[in-house]
Amino acid sequence: MPLVFEPESAAFLGLPQAGLAEAQIALLPVPYEGAISYGSGTSHGPAAIWEASTQIELWDYELGIDLESIRFHSAEPVTPLDREPQRDFTARIYQEACILHEASALVIGVGGDHSVTPPLLHAAIDAGNTDAESTTVVHVDAHADLRDSYEGNRGSHACAMARALDLGVRVLSIGIRSTERAEHQRAMSDERITTFSASELATDQSAIDRLHQSIGSLQGPVYLSFDIDALDTHLCPATGTPEPGGLGWWFTLDLLGKLIRFNRSVRLIGADVVETTPQAGTTVNEYVAAKLIAKIAALQTISAPA
Repeated sequence: MPLVFEPESAAFLGLPQAGLAEAQIALLPVPYEGAISYGSGTSHGPAAIWEASTQIELWDYELGIDLESIRFHSAEPVTPLDREPQRDFTARIYQEACILHEASALVIGVGGDHSVTPPLLHAAIDAGNTDAESTTVVHVDAHADLRDSYEGNRGSHACAMARALDLGVRVLSIGIRSTERAEHQRAMSDERITTFSASELATDQSAIDRLHQSIGSLQGPVYLSFDIDALDTHLCPATGTPEPGGLGWWFTLDLLGKLIRFNRSVRLIGADVVETTPQAGTTVNEYVAAKLIAKIAALQTISAPA
């Protein structure tokens, strides 16, 4: 199911394709699953998401915005070449993302597995002449992704936040409910990492209050990395590494609103939505991911200066 974007063809949501120069949102599909550790299928995620997006109502009920008023540009997908080393593919993701960042649009990467996040983040930092040490990655995920390597691969999707930290950023992780011991120890000992587990957010109102306080106190450049498996499994039943007990839809939308729309001290420099795997007989996975991307785009448009 290849992604094909012909000139003048429909972009995301089935809307007319905007040129990059006038786009508000630039979407970069990265259909990749070369660094997965369990279930496969993320290479088909972007194509399925684009198809599902055409079924989303263009009036956003909660936000009160016509999605057709947003100018979307769908970039050509970055696809791995035959036998291409992962480091070379990662370099191409970085290069293509940097090109998109030359416009004034918010660049949202659409995966693909979570290994695509570090080059997307790196491009957002470099293209915006942003100081990495002043940048916060808001990492919404079931997994900590803090392994230094997994099965000998430092570029595994299980290492996404470890590679992000290599760039010098801070990480605010939300929804975590699966880690190995070394990851947990690093999260507890590295002062650049703040973690809110899914269990405490489900059972402790004070944890929710602290999370909202953390989101509200963020300042400066922020990159949003959203692994779809952060959500409860009824919203993503076929993602590569599903974990029970995830975040609910309304909780997630409230969180994104507090981050993107209401915190005016934050500058969103980029985002990604990763780990969507389509499944035969249902469109839940791709539809939820498409809806999430539409919400991020709408929130960013509402919050942008007039």
